[in-house]
Formats: sequence, structure tokens, C-alpha cells
Amino acid sequence: MRFRFPVVIIDEDFRSENTSGLGIRALADAIQSEGMEVLGVTSYGDLSTFAQQQSRASAFILSIDDEELAAAADESNEKYEAKAISALRAFVEEIRWRNAEIPIFLHGETRTARHIPNDILRELNGFIHMFEDTPEFVARYIIREAHCPGHSGGVAFLKSPVGQMFHQFFGENLLRADVCNAVDELGQLLDHTGPVAASERNAARIFSADHLFFVTNGTSTSNKMVWHSCVADNDIVLVDRNCHKSILHAITMTGAIPVFLTPTRNHYGIIGPIPLSEFEPETIKAKIAAHPMACKLGTNPRILTITQSTYDGVLYNTGMIKERLDGWVDTLHFDEAWLPHATFHDFYKGMHAIARDGKRTDKSLVFSTQSTH
Repeated sequence: MRFRFPVVIIDEDFRSENTSGLGIRALADAIQSEGMEVLGVTSYGDLSTFAQQQSRASAFILSIDDEELAAAADESNEKYEAKAISALRAFVEEIRWRNAEIPIFLHGETRTARHIPNDILRELNGFIHMFEDTPEFVARYIIREAHCPGHSGGVAFLKSPVGQMFHQFFGENLLRADVCNAVDELGQLLDHTGPVAASERNAARIFSADHLFFVTNGTSTSNKMVWHSCVADNDIVLVDRNCHKSILHAITMTGAIPVFLTPTRNHYGIIGPIPLSEFEPETIKAKIAAHPMACKLGTNPRILTITQSTYDGVLYNTGMIKERLDGWVDTLHFDEAWLPHATFHDFYKGMHAIARDGKRTDKSLVFSTQSTH
């Protein structure tokens, strides 16, 4: 589809064969490749007439000659400076008077921005640096604003040999694709909107979960998120003694009191499963009674966390665990960092926390934290 609302480019060198002309025409070609119409003009003449004629424009790009502004900045050229800035201010004011929201961009060298007064800069949507960004990136930036925090799309890497190597290895597309949550069309992980939310709902359907959330920092952070949502200071928690260190971090961060469930270990050094007897409420009550800190609280455990599968690949029958502890432990948390594939094969039936044909708990909340690795 080709939109009929042109991007108007104003550059006195638009049809010239010099460097400036070649650069601005390359930008025009890139914008057209994105499906937009481009109208290139060399001057705007009478402001009112020009603004009226271009009432259907979708954006304005005004090219600024740095040499002219630099010369104007010289003390001996105060009148010329005032005239150049005055013309620019008048152009921006006329466009803004007719359309307060239309994007206006200045195009020039990086140093050019130093000569532009703040009152004009405030009315602009952006300053396009002539020699820093590729025409393709600038075209996409004009059509749909992109956010590249920190590294500015990878430009900083181009300033050193080792940075050049980094840039060449990963490629420009990767560095340009680093966008922030201000791009509403992409959705957000933080408030679960847009395509992100749609993808999470689809994944929840696939994994037969009531709710599913994506996390960018792996199962380690997911484990801490589960704990921070469920566990408070002085809560009794049941923990696999062979748990991941992120669980130990969570214990420290929440101020919980851990009661450990001890796994078996054979003469080959393989750490096996926790015996079934360890999951019996009476056994757990005895452990709590023998615990110097937990025995004083008189409360049921807030959460159970076990590693599923173990680091040697031993799997628990999750149905048996849920059956024994449902309603007695508030939250059952299965650290399934290495087990996301289990839901896709009958071989693992009954061996993972949440399944389409698995038995649901009546009272306890069930969490599974997984990683695609």
C-alpha cells in the first residue's frame, strides 16, 4: 500500500550532485521504499502559501546548512544570523499554527543543532544527523518512532576498532532492534499489553496454564518473582535441599525461615529424588517442630519449592505431591527450568506441574517456572 500523504523534504541541494544532494535523495529513496510518498522541494518561498499547499503532508524534513549557520554565528554577521534563524522560526511557527501535531524534523550535521535556539528545538520532533545514521534507519525513524537507549542504535561502537568488530559481528539490525516500552505497537512485558499479551495468552493455551508470563532474565529471576509474590518475612517455607541458588537468594531477600527436604544420594554421586515420605504432612510437622525458629510460629508452610527435574534428570510424580499437600501448603512451586518440553510428549505424563490432563489442586496455587534454554 502506498500512502498519499507525502513526506515533504525541503533542501536547496535536493536536485544537486554534491554530497548533500546525494545524501538527501538517498533518504528520500529509503522513505519511498517504506511505502511513503516523498515530495522534494528546493525552497518554500512564501510561507503561508507553501503551508497551505502542503496541507496534506504527513511530515516535514527541513535541511539546514551548517556552514551558513556557523557563518551567521560570527559576531560580524549578527544581522544575517538573525535573518537565518528568523526564517527558520517563521517556518516552524507557520506549520505549527496549521497543524500542532505534524512531525517536523531538521536535517543537518551534528554540530548544527548547537546553533538552533531552544524555542525552535522544542517544536521539533527530532534532529536527523546527516552522517551518523543510515538512510534506511532514518526512514523508519520518521515513519514510526523507534527507541534505541544507551547505544543509539550502535553508533557509539563505530568509534573504535574493537567497537567496529562488535558492530560487524552482531550486525546493525540487532542494535537497531533494541526498542523500549514506549513503542506502544509492540506491547509491553511490564503491563502485558499488545502483541506481548496476545503471545502470552497463546502460550498459556499451549501449556494449559491459567496464566503465563514471559520473563527476560531466565528461571532464576522467575523463581524470585514467585517468591516475592507469595512469601513474606518469617514465613515458613519448604525447600529442596538441592535447590537452585536463586531460591537461596529468595530466602534471604524475603526473610523466610527454610525447612529443607533432603534428597537421596547413591554411591555414584547421583543426587536422586526427595523420598515420598518427606512430603507427608506429619513428617513436615515433625521437621518444623524440631526447627529452632520455625517451631515458635505455629503456622503452615507458605510455599514448597522443589527442583523438577533434579540436576541428574530424575523426575517426580507431581500428581502425588499435589495430592498430599493441596490445601496444607499455600503455594506449590516447581522449578522446571530444564523441563519445558515435558508438556509436548506423553512420556512425561504426570511428571510436570501443569498439564492439560493433569489433576488440578483444589486450594493450593501451583507455579511452574521454565526456561527455553
